[in-house]
Amino acid sequence: MPESPGPADRVRRSNLYRVSAALDAVWTDVNGFACPARYGDAADEADAARGLAIADLTALPRAGYKGWDMAGWATAQGLDLGEPNEARAQADGVLACRLAAGEVLLLAGDDAGSGTIDRLAAAWTVDGATCYPAPRSDANAHIGVVGERAPETMAKLCAIDLRPHRFANRRIAQTSVARMNAIVVRNDRGRTYALDVLVDSAAVVYMWECLTDAMAEYGGRVVGLEALATLAGGATERGGA
Repeated sequence: MPESPGPADRVRRSNLYRVSAALDAVWTDVNGFACPARYGDAADEADAARGLAIADLTALPRAGYKGWDMAGWATAQGLDLGEPNEARAQADGVLACRLAAGEVLLLAGDDAGSGTIDRLAAAWTVDGATCYPAPRSDANAHIGVVGERAPETMAKLCAIDLRPHRFANRRIAQTSVARMNAIVVRNDRGRTYALDVLVDSAAVVYMWECLTDAMAEYGGRVVGLEALATLAGGATERGGA
């Protein structure tokens, strides 16, 4: 990923930018944000992430729609929707997370590709609308928690059993994490267990501190977007075949 200047001169920036800056992040441009690409060597970060890591993914595009006939409208636009609390990957890597019969959350992949998000935004009009946009890009921050020790870490903060054999890939939990409302989506990167955690933007620094504190026992570390992209590209699990 090409490097860019830091977030100080950006209009849009993650509420975690001071945390990343203090860790000497190397930045890249994503969706108008300065996004942490890495903090050190990207290959080392990817290897560490197979065990346990956390990443600020707030720069990645996201959107939402809700309403009585969201499903009818979205499928007419070509969106592949699952059942409530199920996520499905679209052809361009965007993840369509169905939160309820009438609500969907769209998350761009780690490559920041947002074709599906852009296409639905262009298609929606207020005239005859059967659903309405939800401001996910501004209302929610996005954290990635990855690695084989992620379920144990989350068990300290969340009552849902997120172990791999109980919480299948592409399942969604709308629950409490560290006493804050959160959306938790299992979204493995390649063969590495991974969770996308979305919380209120105003509470993301608190959530980040809770997660990094919970990770300390297992040697978790902060990684950039390049590490997750490496895992998604097919890197194998630590010690796995």
